[in-house]
Amino acid sequence: MQATVKIFYQTAPAKKNKDGLFPVKLRVTHKTERKYYSIRQKLNNDEWAYLSEQDIAGYKEYCEKRGRSKYREIYEEYERITDEAKDIIKSLPRFSFNQFEDKFNIAVTKWDNVFDAFIDHIKDLRDENRHGYASSFESTLRAVKEFNEGRKYKFNDRKDKVSSRKDLYLSGKELKFIDITPSWLKRFDKHMSKDGKSRTTIGIYMRNLRVLFNYVIKEKNVKAEYPFSKYQIKNRKLKKRALAAADISKIASYETEHPQEIFYRDMFMFSFLSNGMNTADIARLKYSDIKGDEISFVRQKTKEKETEETLNVPITQSIQNIINRHGNRHIGHDAYLFPILNPNMTERDIYYANKQFTKMVNKYVGNISESLGIGRITSYAARHSWATISKNSGTSTEYIKEALGHSSVIVTENYLKSFEQSTRRKHSEDMEKTVYKSA
Repeated sequence: MQATVKIFYQTAPAKKNKDGLFPVKLRVTHKTERKYYSIRQKLNNDEWAYLSEQDIAGYKEYCEKRGRSKYREIYEEYERITDEAKDIIKSLPRFSFNQFEDKFNIAVTKWDNVFDAFIDHIKDLRDENRHGYASSFESTLRAVKEFNEGRKYKFNDRKDKVSSRKDLYLSGKELKFIDITPSWLKRFDKHMSKDGKSRTTIGIYMRNLRVLFNYVIKEKNVKAEYPFSKYQIKNRKLKKRALAAADISKIASYETEHPQEIFYRDMFMFSFLSNGMNTADIARLKYSDIKGDEISFVRQKTKEKETEETLNVPITQSIQNIINRHGNRHIGHDAYLFPILNPNMTERDIYYANKQFTKMVNKYVGNISESLGIGRITSYAARHSWATISKNSGTSTEYIKEALGHSSVIVTENYLKSFEQSTRRKHSEDMEKTVYKSA
């Protein structure tokens, strides 16, 4: 039985990129086995490697009716690629995917090789504009490589490490998924701990490795014993810092002539006053998000998920004052609200600009809070403090849930629980100090 080929649209939500486009692949089927190949490297116009849902429907309609249409060129390009694949299949005395891939000149991932699998997965994440997640997997890949080789590697965080260092990752000592056992995971855990990595970082790397392991077993039919059923990922509960209203007031009233201190203090206060809006959402705000006397936006964290929900923030006088002081001037209704991003940035540029923005907020607000005797805080303290102060002032959990953009009241209750524990502990410690000081 010969193999068949077909153009395939990966319309699963997880494959949709940030621009709302779906990858177009070449699907080759032989007996009960199917493999999917990127056609980008073979296209004369690489924009056709991704299509919108509307274009997919329009293209399918053209395939049935033909005639004059904007889809004619795309059809002829896809047809050329499928014809090439069919000719290769006909030329094979006996079909095998390996022979087809060699003749079709496709760089195929060896899915049983851990480093190959990492590289392919990171490339997919980059194609989907999930740069934060891709960077996390790149760091995990580096840690696995260093442990496997017993040596250190240096990288520039702003470069695409996978594409620029691919040969490095694929050279040297090979690592297969069958080599990753519960004892291997324990040794890797211990190695990272000795290397100075925090329990939080170790947990992230282990979860990334588990995600990849699940993927290659379920989707790529890699034969390997699943090690995570016998190895428990240890999680360190992050200590969330919530400030009292009096401390937030001190930061808001902090006097300085330093332009950057003023800007980043105001960005922290904007976050707090906007129901704990996080820095990634602040950076992406546009004037078009202002609807009347409210800001309406969708959290970056929940975009393209089933839990996506529009959040509305009333523009109070203090929020308006911050916009008046720092907002971009006279550059259009669809311009960014604050001078953090610019319209020419790619999604990758935006990721790094957001990262730098958060770093600067943490730097300057941390310095301010320390000088006020509050202790060093980060941008997250704005969100945590808004939630805690709201709860302590009698605001309903349901309202806090909606304002924070949580998926359920249970998530909000668990979120607030850690602050309540912190408050109880602080009260007990203050009482202890009072007693022993007066003794």
